[in-house]
Amino acid sequence: MGQLPDLQQARRRLGLALNALSHDRWVLGYLRNGWLQPIAASEISRHFMQGRPLMPLSRRALYEKRPLVLNSVFERPEISNGYDWELDWPAILYAPVGETGHRPVGLLVVGCRQDHWYTEEDVAYAHTLGITLAPLVSALRGPLSRLNESEGEVAQLLSHGLSTQEIARAVKTDDRHARQLVDNVTRKLHSVNADDLEFPMVQIKRGAFRL
Repeated sequence: MGQLPDLQQARRRLGLALNALSHDRWVLGYLRNGWLQPIAASEISRHFMQGRPLMPLSRRALYEKRPLVLNSVFERPEISNGYDWELDWPAILYAPVGETGHRPVGLLVVGCRQDHWYTEEDVAYAHTLGITLAPLVSALRGPLSRLNESEGEVAQLLSHGLSTQEIARAVKTDDRHARQLVDNVTRKLHSVNADDLEFPMVQIKRGAFRL
């Protein structure tokens, strides 16, 4: 399936890198017309496989080119687990993705369902991770922007390691149509090189290692 196995490994490596930050959910996406178009997410859900408008604090983080944190000090008896998690959850971290001094090309959103206080060390790590992810997002945003909505969902499902049959069930279609979607995704992502999806050396708080 072309470069898709590498996309799956890139998602796995990102998940490992995010183990250094407390979180219940994360979404990585590229920027397009004021929307965040998802590349990968921590869970399989059609809500997180579809683009959505940027939140005000995320726009500020992108404008200032630095991570920003929303830490709620108000008690919320009912915490949403759904689509409005960026509004409802008490701890959200927005990390722009881009090269130092350049306009961001993407955004990493990390959040905790329960009360949590992201420290300055967490913010510094997210800033480093955003720089580290810049080549990957830059390489993928062009090919991914050529996918239609259904193909974009399939690309993310493939990054989770789902088979064609599992994808058919997830997008509520038959196996033949699912195979066609997988073929379309493979063709449109053929220009993505394995090297584009590699992570360089990442500083993991007080240690460093290659993912």
